Amino acid sequence: MESLQAIPRHLLSHLPALLTITVALPLLGLLSFYLWATPSTWKDSRRKHLPPGPRGLPFVGNFFDFSDDQLVPQKAQRWAQKYGDVFYTKIGGSDYIWLSSPQSIKDLMDKRSSIYSSRPPAPLSQDVASGGRRQLFMQYGPQYRVVRKISHALLNTTISTSYQPVQDYESKQLMQEILDDPAHFYDYNRRYSASLIIRITYGYRIPKIYGVLDNFQKMTKPGAFLIETFPSLKVLPEWMVQNWRTFGQKIFEHDHKIYLGLWRELKSKVENGTAPPCFVKDFMESDFEKQGIRDELQAAYQAGGLVEAGAETTSAFLNTFIRQMAMNPRVAKAAQEEIDRVIGDDRLPTFEDEPNLPYIRSIIKENLRLCPPNKLGMHHATTEDDWYNGHFIPKGATVILNWWAVHKNPAIWEDPEEFRPERYLKYDLPAAAYLNVADPMERDHLSYGAGRRVCPGIHVAEKSMFINIARMIWAFDISKKMGADGHVVEPDCRTEKGWMTVPVRFEVDLKVRSADRAAIIRKTFQEAEAKGMEWSFKQRLS
Repeated sequence: MESLQAIPRHLLSHLPALLTITVALPLLGLLSFYLWATPSTWKDSRRKHLPPGPRGLPFVGNFFDFSDDQLVPQKAQRWAQKYGDVFYTKIGGSDYIWLSSPQSIKDLMDKRSSIYSSRPPAPLSQDVASGGRRQLFMQYGPQYRVVRKISHALLNTTISTSYQPVQDYESKQLMQEILDDPAHFYDYNRRYSASLIIRITYGYRIPKIYGVLDNFQKMTKPGAFLIETFPSLKVLPEWMVQNWRTFGQKIFEHDHKIYLGLWRELKSKVENGTAPPCFVKDFMESDFEKQGIRDELQAAYQAGGLVEAGAETTSAFLNTFIRQMAMNPRVAKAAQEEIDRVIGDDRLPTFEDEPNLPYIRSIIKENLRLCPPNKLGMHHATTEDDWYNGHFIPKGATVILNWWAVHKNPAIWEDPEEFRPERYLKYDLPAAAYLNVADPMERDHLSYGAGRRVCPGIHVAEKSMFINIARMIWAFDISKKMGADGHVVEPDCRTEKGWMTVPVRFEVDLKVRSADRAAIIRKTFQEAEAKGMEWSFKQRLS
């Protein structure tokens, strides 16, 4: 009351108006910003023809529908069943178009790939934290085509075959680790995956790369940063939007020093003739500047991006496979029967055995169908306005390959929730052979993406999955764990928080199938250690 009495009497009469203005102006500014940043039918009448979809809330749209990443796969399936093959959601001022059938994915991402191959804006993860240089987030254009061409040169069928000695060595070590300490299989699968891709890229294992991988996970966590969901907010002072620019600059300062340091370290070894055979060595010797790489830092990120793409995906697949075997003993028994018939007791499976192990190949495809790499589908972005089956698809829309809806569509897959490898026995070729089939219904699965942004590491990934799954089935019985109280412990079927489909830690029993097989595992790894890592690329980059 004393503070009010201190205000001159002639101002007190204007106090309600002043308070109204104080509150109204920020709200008016917020409303004006929303109307400016958000597309609407009064700005573009074609938006009346957007695909159907779940209604969202004012301002935020469907933002809260995606707040729990564990539930997104189920929602993606339900929405496809309710709204059809192509449906629409909205987050803030951003449009999301979900392609939920093999035909719509083929028609747009494959046949119209020239306008469906970009990426959505990523102010934090790409523009600031990556300095615009990460291939994964790079928008479609001349620079992307350059780095994509190099990735294909590195990871095509011929070149990827030359990585098999590395995969073989790391796999033999993995079998030895699980044999000695089966309770920590989860960690050993992660070690295998990271060690493999780092050795292929840099020629040797580098522990300091893990800090970069941690940063990558932090900045790609869905919903963690509003600026990634509402890119138009970048015009506001960053203190109003989680200080995103400062956070991104810290990541860039850390990551680019690591990648540039690794690049320059290899460069010095190349110059003095001591560099191990690896992608970076061949990349340097290929006169990369003439290929269109804009600077040394872009070249360093080109190499580092391979590690980011491959370090977690393969381990997530292998751990998911182990969980599936424990939960599906019928499948595990059938796989062992095939392995024993083809391989026998006295040697580990090799890459040459793959054509003779159709059930093992089917397990790989079924595992990818049920557990694709991430929970939100593959995100593309349109570079032009388009129309499809009477629906308007705006320029700049995020277009999602909704693999959850396709992979679990009962009209395509009988009993889609069951782990049933037999459904893939008719698909007797590697996944790469089905990427461009004329009939989209003949595609085996969509876990490697579609169009011009299909995963370039498909050949390396397939070989890693095959050799490790074949050897695990040959070597171990995988079953549910018995608790101390005598009851069966059900494996935890949840996934880790975040973008990727990484299983949480779970418990199962892995027991070597015989003493003879244990001896073979130890002997083959001892021989591999004695021989060392003698391998090289069969073909230079060009």
